[in-house]
Amino acid sequence: MDLTKKVTVFCRELDDDTLRDLARKQNKEQLLQRAKDAVKAGQAGPGLEAALDAVDAMVKQEYGHGLFPVTRSLPPLPPYAGDTGAQWWTCPLNLCSGRGRVQPGQQPPVCAATSQDLIPGPLPE
Repeated sequence: MDLTKKVTVFCRELDDDTLRDLARKQNKEQLLQRAKDAVKAGQAGPGLEAALDAVDAMVKQEYGHGLFPVTRSLPPLPPYAGDTGAQWWTCPLNLCSGRGRVQPGQQPPVCAATSQDLIPGPLPE
């Protein structure tokens, strides 16, 4: 799974207390905080990925499966010749792959890692 998708999953999991409680139980609060701080600072790179992989290992230790699902990748669809006008909620720091299609009149979702509103952008490729 690429880093942007890992960040997306991580940020969504921060919406409740499960990861925080698990980190506290395993004495890994600093690990979780390090990952959150890297996302908040917009530091996409090997350090963030290593922290997210360590969080994934923490989850696997507790539940027997990781935070990041193993997925099978398919080739991309052929390009669409026109512009659909559809938009996707995107990360203002361009760290994650966003959170769903923008609906008319919808309030922007808030990123649990950065506390910033997601912004409308083009559909991810």
